[in-house]
Amino acid sequence: MSIYISFMPGTLHFCADVHLGKLAPLRRMLGFDTVYKNDWSKEDLYGIAKNEERILLSKSPYFLKFPDITFYQIKSSDSYHQLKEVIDHFHLQPSFNPFTRCLYCNAILEKKEKAEVDISLLPKTKKHFTEFWQCPTCKKIYWKGSHYERMMKE
Repeated sequence: MSIYISFMPGTLHFCADVHLGKLAPLRRMLGFDTVYKNDWSKEDLYGIAKNEERILLSKSPYFLKFPDITFYQIKSSDSYHQLKEVIDHFHLQPSFNPFTRCLYCNAILEKKEKAEVDISLLPKTKKHFTEFWQCPTCKKIYWKGSHYERMMKE
């Protein structure tokens, strides 16, 4: 099993279980290091939390029996309420660093010149946008389009 680890000093690092698939990208959107795969077993999650010193987020009380990891049991079923729950519990609001991580793979985004990503852009994106960021791992490209405005409102 291999995962991309990109720690930033002084921050909390999280892993999320299979039931929190919508929460992981929301946390990443705010800049929080959150690893997630929908096929990790309970043993995988425990190992990741312990070995990488990550806070394990799960809806299951199963992990309460492990005193050697930091665990938070999510109560809500709604992903936005789950996000608020974690932010409030860990007092994370001052630590927001939005749009710095890839929503898909968790890597820290890199600022790119338009010429560096031009070949991958659609014609309208090329025409209307000048600022771009790219994931060094999965190569996904980000810009401040309508999706950015929508996420800012959320």
